[in-house]
Amino acid sequence: MQKSASTLLAGLSAMMITLLIWSGFFLSLRASTHSNLTTADIALIRFVPAAVLFSWLCRYKFRRILQTPKRYLLLICWGAGLPYFLIAGQGLQYVPVADGASLIPGILPLFVSGIAVFCYRETISPARKAGLVLIATGVAGFVAKSFAAGQPGMLLGYSILLFASFSWAWFTIAMRLSGLTAMEGAAVIAISGCLLLAAGALSGQMSFNLLAADHHEVFYHFLVQGVGVGIISSLCYTMAISRLGAEVSAALGSFTPVLAALIAIPLFSEPLTEQTMLAMALIVMGALAASEVLSVHQGSLLKKLRRQRAG
Repeated sequence: MQKSASTLLAGLSAMMITLLIWSGFFLSLRASTHSNLTTADIALIRFVPAAVLFSWLCRYKFRRILQTPKRYLLLICWGAGLPYFLIAGQGLQYVPVADGASLIPGILPLFVSGIAVFCYRETISPARKAGLVLIATGVAGFVAKSFAAGQPGMLLGYSILLFASFSWAWFTIAMRLSGLTAMEGAAVIAISGCLLLAAGALSGQMSFNLLAADHHEVFYHFLVQGVGVGIISSLCYTMAISRLGAEVSAALGSFTPVLAALIAIPLFSEPLTEQTMLAMALIVMGALAASEVLSVHQGSLLKKLRRQRAG
């Protein structure tokens, strides 16, 4: 059935909001390296408001959530919760925003397809393989840039960001196989993030400077991380998938690095080199070609899991 103009407009509008928030996520983490706020402060702003809201919205669903296989809950908490947040924040301390925004969402289809092939014996089409090759070539371009510039710190940053993307890939698959709704998954992420923050504070492994920070900075991060990333983006992305389909939404998500890099130019004076622009272009083109991996593989994995449960 052909989508109506209003449906397409609603989906595109939701996806544009999602892209702006995803870009703001990377910009916010990068900005925290130039402020008095610690990464733990940003995490507190990110997870607490979402935990309060989604705990109330899912107050009658906790029994169902706890019945979810623990391995999926663990992967959701790790791949999109506080561990992922800390890993991504650490990586962005070494590399420009354009690099981080390209590697994490851009390399995602490559990791998702790799997990599907090696762990679930799935197959991918030649067209998608070509897209994954473009992504790998773009990543190699970033690594080559750090070698050419003699900056080992950037190479370390790339390695950390690749691990962050790998974690997110496992979250993507676990979220799909768990059967949880977007709101239930958001509740798991937010509540687990708060619990881990509390554990880190009690053990002395995390330091907070929120009360001493400039209130304008706190308000900015509250809007971007607490309201934007923690609450709005998950709901908008869900709406985009329902209106546009998972394949189109995933493809549009690959434009996050372009938008983040353009915004970072005036904010952090991070110029785009020719090599960076080429690597970004390869990753975006590869993600557009390989974005179907996200929906096709997860759909087949879900069917396989249902067959196993039925058996």
